[in-house]
Amino acid sequence: VDMLLWSAALILVLVLAAHISGHRPTKVQAFWKLVLALYLAAVYNVAGAPELPYIFPRLNVNLIPLWDITSGVRAYLINSGLNILLFVPLGFILPLLWKEFRSRRAMCLTGFLLSLGIELAQLLNYRVSDVDDLIMNTLGAFLGYALLMLLSRKKKELLIQEQADGRKMFLAILGVVILVMFALRPYITRAVSNIMF
Repeated sequence: VDMLLWSAALILVLVLAAHISGHRPTKVQAFWKLVLALYLAAVYNVAGAPELPYIFPRLNVNLIPLWDITSGVRAYLINSGLNILLFVPLGFILPLLWKEFRSRRAMCLTGFLLSLGIELAQLLNYRVSDVDDLIMNTLGAFLGYALLMLLSRKKKELLIQEQADGRKMFLAILGVVILVMFALRPYITRAVSNIMF
């Protein structure tokens, strides 16, 4: 129920923002932008990024690559694999929608910066900011990009020809997601808990 409500809140804010801006995407563009927003919200949730009433600054950082492998190779490989998979959709959806992300450099930089933002945000709660997560997330974004480019060679019409400035649109969607997840979701969760329990 909680997830459905914050997803609905996210969709509502996105629809209102699109209406106010006057941007009228096609149904395919609107679908993929919605998928992108829900994906970013899921990443925010899975990564344990902070929420407004629950901020506990704590400097818990690992800057040494492969350090966690000492605690167990299997656990390290599973965690690394999950971090790669987490960012594959980002590398697929962004260049699918916007031509500004249709280069390895742009996609790797975007994956790196988004992952860096998550790792820095984790300094505001009890999570560990880890350089390995940064590396694996960036690799995941690149693999998603590589998959899309491979598929688009066989099917050129796969790529959407969005005319809007992709960087601005992505930042706008990301901003809406952060607003909803950081500021609104905790209160939605609390309201659901009060009603159900």
